[in-house]
Amino acid sequence: MKHYQTFEDLLALGTEKIHEQTHISRDKVELVMTKSYGEIGRVQFMGYLSILEREYGVDLGDIRQEYLAFHQEHMQNMPEKKSVILQASTNSKPKWIMAGVVLIVVLMAGGYVTQNKMSSEPKEDVMQLTTSGMDAVEKVIETNATDVNESNVSVAVNPVETNTSDTVSTAVLPADGVVIHPIYKVWYGMIDMDTKAKTQDITAEPIRIDTTKNWLIILGHGRIELETPEGKKEINDKNTVWFVCEKGNMKKISKEEFETLNGGKGW
Repeated sequence: MKHYQTFEDLLALGTEKIHEQTHISRDKVELVMTKSYGEIGRVQFMGYLSILEREYGVDLGDIRQEYLAFHQEHMQNMPEKKSVILQASTNSKPKWIMAGVVLIVVLMAGGYVTQNKMSSEPKEDVMQLTTSGMDAVEKVIETNATDVNESNVSVAVNPVETNTSDTVSTAVLPADGVVIHPIYKVWYGMIDMDTKAKTQDITAEPIRIDTTKNWLIILGHGRIELETPEGKKEINDKNTVWFVCEKGNMKKISKEEFETLNGGKGW
């Protein structure tokens, strides 16, 4: 059995082979391999990593740390969202139903008492009153349910606001600019070589590089088109790729070179 040592070794296998070996669905394998950290839950992601470690005997501790760092950076400032649908199903609707039932019982009891005191002619009026009361209650319940449903729809279609990196832009490329155009959605990380500040995100949009700074850049895969002042160059590498951008000069480097420039760290 072939020995695997790194996450990049698993990337080289491809989605189909990993699916056949681990029985993890292809779409989930793709999310893990492309480091789509924002699209997969923590329990699922950690479970898939454990399966990969067991099947291939590889240590994926670095990937775990990347995932946790990504969620800590992007999720801690997001306000807690309340589920209107859950509240409607557990609170609002039962309250209106109970109110309707109580009102019907009161009306029926009142009609029964009134019928005992009135002649046969008024009895018809009482029954009509009771029926009208029941209709009114049903209308109230129906109206409330409609309001709740409309509220649910409003919440369901309301887009979720997401944080976007300052490096992502669809603006016109300046003459001395550098832009990475992902062919497929990709996880990327950028390190300011001067301040050591880190930026990471998952995107399918162009990644515009600020050439006034020097950067170390890592991409979850290399299926990209690189645009520089010299022109466009397509790179078709399914594995992780590394770059250094110094004084506007974008250069693809090896993992070892990246770690050397990054003080011995992979990220």
